[in-house]
Amino acid sequence: MDVSIVNKIILFWVIFFITPGPVWVSVMETTRNLSNISIWNFFIKTFLPVNLSVQVTQTVICVMFVDLVSKVFSDVGLWFYVLGGSYILYLSYKVLSSKQSNTNLELSFSNLAMVMILSPKIWLLFPSGAIIATQLEQGIIISSLVFSISMLVVSNLVFVLYVVIGKMGTILLKDNFSYLSFFLLVLFSVFLFTEAINLI
Repeated sequence: MDVSIVNKIILFWVIFFITPGPVWVSVMETTRNLSNISIWNFFIKTFLPVNLSVQVTQTVICVMFVDLVSKVFSDVGLWFYVLGGSYILYLSYKVLSSKQSNTNLELSFSNLAMVMILSPKIWLLFPSGAIIATQLEQGIIISSLVFSISMLVVSNLVFVLYVVIGKMGTILLKDNFSYLSFFLLVLFSVFLFTEAINLI
């Protein structure tokens, strides 16, 4: 197995996950006031299961059907932008509602799964990483495993990073962190709606 290609796959995931998006903003908002035990429970009961069931499936689909995924997304991308933007707007409403009721955002399995399933970023960029994975020339199963396992490792490490950023942001911004989360989610939503308009 070509280690330089594995390194490219890992670098792809680092770049993909390090850029803040609605998933990470939601994770920060959900975990920022939680104890370490509660964060661990959220990770085990929500984040990891969504990662295993949704994102691993997305990575395997992208490696196995890279050309088809790219073509299908170019055909129905408008709907991903509209639905993804709408769902992120709904999450921004939930953040603001939780702020007004003095509670944390409760990010459920289904909330997090919907953000990942409807994410145009995933369906646009996963095929790019899948193309790198197919360069391993180890067969579809090994390529899918390398792509998926590296995604799991990197995303779980980045989860820790964003939990720390959320905690630091809460210390710095105090009660205003929820407003920052709300603003960022609205911004992501507006971006997706703008992209949808550009496709028309």
